[in-house]
Amino acid sequence: MPWGLAQGEKTLGLKSEVLYLTNNWLQYPADRVIFKNGQESLGRKMIAIPNLIKEVYKIRKNYDVFHFNFGSSLIDLPRFGFHLVDLPFYKGKIIVTYNGCDARQKYPTIDRVPYSACHIGDCYQGICNSGTRDKMKRLRIAKFDQYADAIFAVNPDLMYFLPQRAKVLPYAISNWDEIKTLPYKGVREKLKIVHSPTNRAAKGSDLIIHCLMRIKERYGDLVEFVLVESLPNEKARQVYAEADLAIDQILIGWYGGFAVELMKMGKPVMTFIREEDLHFLPVEMAHECREAFIHVDANSIFQKLCSLVENPQILKKYREAAIDYVHRWHDPIYVAQITKSVYER
Repeated sequence: MPWGLAQGEKTLGLKSEVLYLTNNWLQYPADRVIFKNGQESLGRKMIAIPNLIKEVYKIRKNYDVFHFNFGSSLIDLPRFGFHLVDLPFYKGKIIVTYNGCDARQKYPTIDRVPYSACHIGDCYQGICNSGTRDKMKRLRIAKFDQYADAIFAVNPDLMYFLPQRAKVLPYAISNWDEIKTLPYKGVREKLKIVHSPTNRAAKGSDLIIHCLMRIKERYGDLVEFVLVESLPNEKARQVYAEADLAIDQILIGWYGGFAVELMKMGKPVMTFIREEDLHFLPVEMAHECREAFIHVDANSIFQKLCSLVENPQILKKYREAAIDYVHRWHDPIYVAQITKSVYER
């Protein structure tokens, strides 16, 4: 999200640079990284606090807008009770984007919906099970609400936990210009399906994999299933390019950057969209979202896959809708127009 958004903002004439606190295993690009080569351990962060303070003072002089991602900031040590320490020291505008579990809360979600990733006890190793993280997230959101000029979320379900002034910001993937829409290959003898979880529990991957094993048993060589995990983004995209269909998730109720990448390639995407969350979106986006994805949930995914294996020509319709949708709502220039209007307000 940060790199893709920055490229869109540059295209609109802004000076936009991306700073990472630590390296990322997906190898997304950045202009600067503070902790490199595994130096981001908690102990090293504590030792490096004086350097982080210097960093804050340096960038506060050189920039007018500070757009934080994943509900965090530069000097932020929640394990020690130090939350978003640097927020009061920036002189320009402060913006924050929430991406998922930085705002989503386990027990309110369980109370609100019949099933979700929050219902899975071992989601992210069960770190939210005690309920203390829900309280901590509320505290952190309140602090950003105090200091931020604008608050965004990339998932509509996060709006239930954020201040009323928060807005949904569509994903702006980091490699938009590199991803080309691939030619349509037509109906092939073997339907190739790809699933790529960053966290299996959160995406309902075990159920998806079990379902695909049943599909394989029923249809044999008519289906090939590829599971992509722990690959850098560039290598993962090489695998995605060979797929006929992508399955994103069946628990969260929205889609992620994986889906955006596949749609940009011209691949149909199957996912669970929670209908009652769509009112947080622009009306036209909500309407087109209903047409652009192959909508499933845990109860319907098997039968829907059977239908697609037996009638693969249906995928062409979803491919065309996906291409239109992703270019309208996820072009980094479009997303950057939203942030630019907030920066300059």
